[in-house]
Order: sequence, then structure tokens, then C-alpha cells
Amino acid sequence: MKIDPLIRVHIKEVKLYVLIGTRPEERLLPQELMADITFEYDGSLAAQTDVLAHAVDYAAVHALILERISTTKFLLLERLAAFILSVIMEDVRIMQATLLLEKKAVLPGAKSVGVGITAKRSGMGKINTLRCY
Repeated sequence: MKIDPLIRVHIKEVKLYVLIGTRPEERLLPQELMADITFEYDGSLAAQTDVLAHAVDYAAVHALILERISTTKFLLLERLAAFILSVIMEDVRIMQATLLLEKKAVLPGAKSVGVGITAKRSGMGKINTLRCY
């Protein structure tokens, strides 16, 4: 039996340190944010060969996100989320990605404030859907 799996990779509770916020005191030092990342790709070749080069290397995706956000500043969670999602989608094998980004201790009585965003690639390889939720 031949299996053509759609692989779904989850990277949970990633700590990100980012210069973000609209208030002057927020922009003095990087803040800790948490991210949950999910992406999907056609994993049929990786499943057959057991070769890392045939898979989307989640460690490389993680490292690229950390590298890119270390040199940028953001005012809004929405912009940061879209930026991270664009970094993930640079790998053309990734068909869909979802990101949940949370900033802690923003509102009194709330554990965190979060933004979710999803991108989906069309059959032609172009990113045709970008949706915040």
C-alpha cells in the first residue's frame, strides 16, 4: 500500500524575544512572546526515504524565525505574526502554515493577548490566502 502523507508539523510554545509594542516603555527592551507554529507539507518522499533533505527541517524553520526577528522591531502583534508567517512560507514545499502568537501580561486579569494567522499556498505555488483570526 502506498501512502502519500500530508505531514503536519507542530512547534509548541516557542519563546521569542522581540522589540514590540506601541507604548514607549515597551520599546526599551525585547519582550518575551510565545508562539505555536503549525505547518503542512507533502511528506511522501520523506516518509519513503527517511532522509532529512526530503523533509521540511523544523529545526531550520525555527532557527530562521529566531534569526529574522532578532534584527527587527514591531509595533503590532498582527505585523509580527504576518512577518513570521512569511518567513515560514519561504520554503515553497510548505502548503499551509498557522501561527498563534501570544504576549503575556498585557491586560489586567488576562494571562495573555494573542493573534492567530494562517497562510495557504495555491496549487500553483503562490500564497493565495492570508487570514488573521
